[in-house]
Amino acid sequence: MRFTRGDLPGIAIALLGGPALFLLFLASYDVWDHRGTPLLGAMAGNFAVAIGLGAAFSRFVRHWEIPVALLAGLLAIVGGVIWLQQSDNDGTALATTLKLAGVADFMLLNLVVGGQVIWFGLIPVMDRRAARAAAAAEAAVAVADEQ
Repeated sequence: MRFTRGDLPGIAIALLGGPALFLLFLASYDVWDHRGTPLLGAMAGNFAVAIGLGAAFSRFVRHWEIPVALLAGLLAIVGGVIWLQQSDNDGTALATTLKLAGVADFMLLNLVVGGQVIWFGLIPVMDRRAARAAAAAEAAVAVADEQ
């Protein structure tokens, strides 16, 4: 299989996504001091599998405009929630609304990316398989008619 221009986002995800996600994990749960324990190795392995799958299936994402816009919106929402937390307004209706908007944005991001992977990756594979099966059945009928 040759690499194409469509593989560049997957390569970027594979190279940058894993370390970025692991740093986010370390900072979020404050587990910087767990050196020598199996926690960091186990989490790094889990992140590597997830990022690897994401990088492999990013080949089938054809329209990056919507996922990038949703990701930018999610980063803005996270920034707003952090700002509200630092200004002691975490329990307000605005903070709750932003958190719910972040959940909805993340779910929509997964739906958009997953939908493109299914539409541009899985469905063509299934169509080619069905076409091969139909051609094989047609060839079997032709052979049977000749006999």
